[in-house]
Amino acid sequence: MRILLLEMKRVIKSRMTWILLAVAVAVSALISWQVVSEAQYRYADESGELVKISGTAAIHARKELMQPYEGPVTEEKLRNALQTFQSIYKKYGGGDGENIPQNVYYGKVVPIEPFLDMIYSVYPKSGSYYEALSKVDFDEIAGFYQDRSQALKSQMEAKYPENQNVLREVQKLNEKVGTPFKLIEGYTNDNSTNLCILIFLLVFIGVTIVSPIFSAEYQNGSDDILRCTKNGHTKFAVAKLCSALLILLAMFAVCMLTFVLVVNNAYGWDSLQTSVQMMFPLSFVPFTVGREQGLTILAGLLTLLAAACFVLFASAKCRHSTSALIIAVAFCIFPAILHTVWHGNIADFVTCVLPTGGAGISHNFFSQLNQAAFITFGPFSVWAPRLTMAAALVEIPLFFILAVRAYCKHQVA
Repeated sequence: MRILLLEMKRVIKSRMTWILLAVAVAVSALISWQVVSEAQYRYADESGELVKISGTAAIHARKELMQPYEGPVTEEKLRNALQTFQSIYKKYGGGDGENIPQNVYYGKVVPIEPFLDMIYSVYPKSGSYYEALSKVDFDEIAGFYQDRSQALKSQMEAKYPENQNVLREVQKLNEKVGTPFKLIEGYTNDNSTNLCILIFLLVFIGVTIVSPIFSAEYQNGSDDILRCTKNGHTKFAVAKLCSALLILLAMFAVCMLTFVLVVNNAYGWDSLQTSVQMMFPLSFVPFTVGREQGLTILAGLLTLLAAACFVLFASAKCRHSTSALIIAVAFCIFPAILHTVWHGNIADFVTCVLPTGGAGISHNFFSQLNQAAFITFGPFSVWAPRLTMAAALVEIPLFFILAVRAYCKHQVA
């Protein structure tokens, strides 16, 4: 324990560590503030002029507008929303809705858009968004939730033809989705996107902090003295690894608490009870927005620890801190590059199993949850989020042990 505390003190006293930890906290505060400050709400005043407000005022105005529509999304609500839209659409000349007055659009159409999006996803018709909605018959919506399950099945059959394992897994998960869906205005999909950006930046900062843990001491020669002491073997390596991971854990906890408290307080904790399907109508994820947020944070933590353990292993193998830093940076950006230049099952598999595969700007655990991503191996398949979590859980102890072993081998050498 004493070695662990001394090692933590040594790492924390480093000027670069302080700078990077301060950057991490500042980034989390900045992103949290941005998520709240950039919330927007538009409405038409009495003269018909468009007014735009932002920040917490916009969030409160939006919640007040949506209050009559909150609660269980029954088929009756969907029918009423479609009826309202079609009467407005017919009254103002059809087309793409360009003739709808601003006061009518922002006052009557905007509040029912979540319902219209669901109808549009389940009952696709020809034409533009508005034209397609105008062709949906009221009677079709009487069996909306059954039709939604059928639309999901058709979508998955087209995406994974003749793969019964995927279809069975999707059906099993979809049966757990609670119906009718629940809508409480507040937390948005954009908030989750910003959360993923924050997690990616924390992983990047975290691996940068730990990259010189071993290699810097090899380079300056201090390791030659430390490994000659009584505890300068396995115990010392374990203490260095644990101290680095504890520092990253504390950084991650502070930054995530900052985001969660600021954003959820602003948008309303009750909005976390909203069904994921209100954002992704054909999603088979049986979660609320709040549970999805929690799982995204957990996946981010596991990704951070897996990436840190891998970089610590690289640091234990490298004789120069610059080499360890280059490896750390490369493995942070490699999944994003791979997913950009190479599409397909193999690329998705490699991305999922990499230590940093759960964190990224466009390809991350959150996107895997909501894009119906499966990795297939002939007749076998695995849901991408499960593979990402399982890989991280395996990689944390694996690279931890390999880092200790690499350090001990370096001693012998």
